[in-house]
Amino acid sequence: MAVVRIVDIKGLYLPGSPDTSMPGGTRAARYSPGYTSLDNRGRIYINRDLEGSWARNTQLIEITVEVTAREGELPDGARIRWSQRDPDDPSNERPEVHPDWAPLIDGDDYDAWGAYVGPVDEDNEGALDRPPGWEEVEGYALSDVTEISASTAIVGARSKVRRHMTDIAGDNVIVRAELDAGGDAEAADETGIMTLWRRIDVEYIRMESALALPVDEVPRHFEPTFTQLDFTPERVIPDRQHMAPDAGALGDLAPLFVSEVFAHAGDPGWFCLIAALEPHPLPEVRGELLFSGTVAILDSGEGERRREYIEIPGDHPDASYVTFRWGGEAVSFSVAIATVLGDPPRTRLWIEPHDIQSRFTAGDGSVAHAYRHRVFFFPRARLRGASWEPPGYGVPARVEADVRGPGAAYTAGMSPTIDIGPARYFAGRTILFTHHRAWWDEARRRGRRGHEQRTLHTIVHELTHAFGMPHKCGYFDFRTPREATCCMNYRTHWMIDEEQQLIPGTAGRVGNDMCGRHVKEIRRVRLENNRGLRWR
Repeated sequence: MAVVRIVDIKGLYLPGSPDTSMPGGTRAARYSPGYTSLDNRGRIYINRDLEGSWARNTQLIEITVEVTAREGELPDGARIRWSQRDPDDPSNERPEVHPDWAPLIDGDDYDAWGAYVGPVDEDNEGALDRPPGWEEVEGYALSDVTEISASTAIVGARSKVRRHMTDIAGDNVIVRAELDAGGDAEAADETGIMTLWRRIDVEYIRMESALALPVDEVPRHFEPTFTQLDFTPERVIPDRQHMAPDAGALGDLAPLFVSEVFAHAGDPGWFCLIAALEPHPLPEVRGELLFSGTVAILDSGEGERRREYIEIPGDHPDASYVTFRWGGEAVSFSVAIATVLGDPPRTRLWIEPHDIQSRFTAGDGSVAHAYRHRVFFFPRARLRGASWEPPGYGVPARVEADVRGPGAAYTAGMSPTIDIGPARYFAGRTILFTHHRAWWDEARRRGRRGHEQRTLHTIVHELTHAFGMPHKCGYFDFRTPREATCCMNYRTHWMIDEEQQLIPGTAGRVGNDMCGRHVKEIRRVRLENNRGLRWR
């Protein structure tokens, strides 16, 4: 008789035990000698070696077992037989997950009609970093290797093996160690469920007069994606009141500013979050009212170029946005083009539609991939490809409208991109303009009451872009009961139903969590393939 006991797993991390020894700040999990994930919470990091350092396309653990013979000695030739199995992904069974999202999160647990049938094993999605996944540790000869099992020598009452893992966050595994000594009933031990996580260090930078950001509250909103965000202590930099002289220059100057202050730019595994002041000199008042009255909504063009427009009297080339009001509803659209026609003059205002990206997938981090599948909603129609279909927002053909010039709307946060050749990429860089009037009381020179929670939404929104994800998905968040919409939506937009039609009354309900689709696709992202991150 003998006892087999797993005594150590390098590369496995215990959550809820912050590691304060790591340079740059604390991390939300640590290596704990003897921990074997019997609580099913253990984390194995994607793209990390056994010491936790970045290693592209590498995720592994090293397991040590101790073999104790209760009587006599182990037989000559006794070995440890290792095996691994893939247990069910329990994410969809969690009580907070809405039933509408559960089949997307783990479709193997449902039949072809979407009915739940129960937990199903063998549902990992990723690929092993080095098939068949078993690696010899020096001194413990490896043999009889298959995809799911292997054998190692016992030396000095111990045996070791390295097990390489798949590369998708949320994949999981249980490893079993069994004594193979030629008998019928052998001793064995096994780990609990060990889950693949992505760990990202976030460099937190704050301008001296900027509001402090609630970074401690951000990580929990990414945990459903099996992503661990570890923020550094804040680094304070001198104020720069305006990032750019005007909105038109912001897109060019913001990336340059980030490059100046982001100390870990290009370092593998790093994002940054910057608390800044203002994007540019801000407009003081709401846009001037140029017109208020009844208009007719018309359309023109063919196929994918079809658009809606209205006409208003007068010469208004600076018209900026239109608000339609009908039956207790109101919805606003930006003006794409304002063209002055005729004598006496009238101005034709081409409507910029609301876009929805409801069928996005994990990709290479490029903006083109994130926005490959788009649906456009006009006041009276939906444009999908070349298909023009009513009702859009259901605005009447003749309706009350207010038209305003450029005004007080400006950005609260942004994710500066990087251009590589002809392609544009998300680059893990986020700026919040904390002196935005929604958060900052200029008269009192302090943050408004509750600004911490209001900035939290924008932080989560912008950091989600860092994974190559689009905004405006049009979905509710993943939670039940259904109360809030995905953090990637705009507050002014309506959400969509299963038929990709708009749902009235769903504006203004944006929360701090993601929809099920954003959760699932972030799990699938391979950040090492995003050229914009420049993770060398």
